[in-house]
Amino acid sequence: MIKAATLGLLAAIATLPMIASAADMQASIVKGGKLTLAQQPIPAPKAEEVRIKVRAAGVNPVDYGRYSSREGAIPGNDASGVIEAVGAGVAGWKVGDEVIAMTAGGAYSQYAVAPVVRVANKPKRLSWEEAGALPVVSETAYRALVEVAKLQRGQRILIHGGAGGVGSAGVQIAKALGAYVIATASPRNHEYLRSIGADEVIDYNTVKFEEKVRGVDAILNTANLETGTRSLTPGVLKPDGILVTVVEANAAEQCAAAKVRCGRPDRSFGPSVAELLGKVNELIDTGKYRLNLQQTFALADAQQAWDLGKQKHTRGKLAIRIPQ
Repeated sequence: MIKAATLGLLAAIATLPMIASAADMQASIVKGGKLTLAQQPIPAPKAEEVRIKVRAAGVNPVDYGRYSSREGAIPGNDASGVIEAVGAGVAGWKVGDEVIAMTAGGAYSQYAVAPVVRVANKPKRLSWEEAGALPVVSETAYRALVEVAKLQRGQRILIHGGAGGVGSAGVQIAKALGAYVIATASPRNHEYLRSIGADEVIDYNTVKFEEKVRGVDAILNTANLETGTRSLTPGVLKPDGILVTVVEANAAEQCAAAKVRCGRPDRSFGPSVAELLGKVNELIDTGKYRLNLQQTFALADAQQAWDLGKQKHTRGKLAIRIPQ
């Protein structure tokens, strides 16, 4: 017969909260379209991957755009942290290296894996939070301007949404390339844009850019499809100029009718993410690029970061600090 004292002990144990396994980690997961803190298994790196002990994760529109309907998913593509394990076939990286990475999701957590072709050294001049918010926007802007637009010194470029993540990266990269930069933004961001290199700033609330801007060599559209369509107004771009978009793209027929080229960054060919992040690091090291971090959130408050990002008024980037 089980003694009453033993029964009482068993009952008490049954009321205790579940204790996380040593192989678990804290992560922010999607539940009912919202983010909530949960315990999740620590991922194992596959061949040609590294596992990163994440210090900070960047917040991007793709996070709440792509992941909000994926029940149980861990969002996040941007990460900074320290390599904690390496998969088979990994060369050039070792445990303890401080890195930034573009993961395949899962960065809103204490551990995430990333393929080595998307891993680069953490810029020494940046904090963990700044570095964690760097990869997606900087690599996207660099690929758009250098690989797609092939922007050259002395050319003129119009950047829509210049104060946002990709936009502000684009302004600085274009300036570093020697281009003349025109950016659109709300008035509260004009001084900021001039401080990072914009030569002209247009208030998109009161000025129709297609009536003011003439004969630019390239346009980077980070805003929306309607802005892209207006960018095809005759005379805004030079003949055979290029419209590069990182949002919904205009149809090829529209571009052909306007007698301009249209393109978008494509990571399926060309230089690897790691190569382009290395180029961005060079700009950071020489003081030609800085990341403006508007606000940092705790992992438990990741939903607040999403809510703020959805308002589309962020100056630069938002980041999530990961508990250690």
